[in-house]
Amino acid sequence: MTELKPAGIRVVVAEDHPIVADGITAVLARAKDILLVGQARNGAEAIELLKQHQTDIALLDLRMPLVDGIGVMKWIKRAGSSAKPIILTIYGGESEVSQATEAGAKAYLLKDSSPPHILKTIRRVHAGNALISCDRVTTAPGEKSSHLKPLELEILALIIDGYDNRSIASQLGLRPHSVKYHQRGLFSKLGVRKRAAAARQAIERGLLGTC
Repeated sequence: MTELKPAGIRVVVAEDHPIVADGITAVLARAKDILLVGQARNGAEAIELLKQHQTDIALLDLRMPLVDGIGVMKWIKRAGSSAKPIILTIYGGESEVSQATEAGAKAYLLKDSSPPHILKTIRRVHAGNALISCDRVTTAPGEKSSHLKPLELEILALIIDGYDNRSIASQLGLRPHSVKYHQRGLFSKLGVRKRAAAARQAIERGLLGTC
């Protein structure tokens, strides 16, 4: 007799590419604290699943047939659903991040994200941490302002939690030198040189607050 997985973070996945969908569901299946309650091939199916199941996290492809991820997030807002949306996409441009943020996304995952990164994002969003900044980062006059990248926001959140670079790398499934690279970009956008200053800027600007 198959042992049933105990209820945990309840997740609906909406992804129209079978290989990607299978990979994501396999990652979720290995997590003891996450329960997949439904899988959709398009946005319309995702909405039906959200109507039928109490859901904590909705992992949504940004571009799907019938109803796209933005449309599903708009429905979540209108319906007052408890599901917190996380966007899954191959598109990493600033315009996509802006669009997802405005629609209510709490985090933004590229489809080639590592399994530890996917699981960490789900857990942090479920705990109430939005990993997309609602505000643009202020830059010097004449420079183009830009969003912090989702991975930069994750690193920033872990810095605030007191993790060192090696621990951040372990948490996000990255190599330490990759963390250093992204941290340099993060510090440059915040106009700081040290971790403490970066943490202070994040708190003062509300960069990790809910949207």
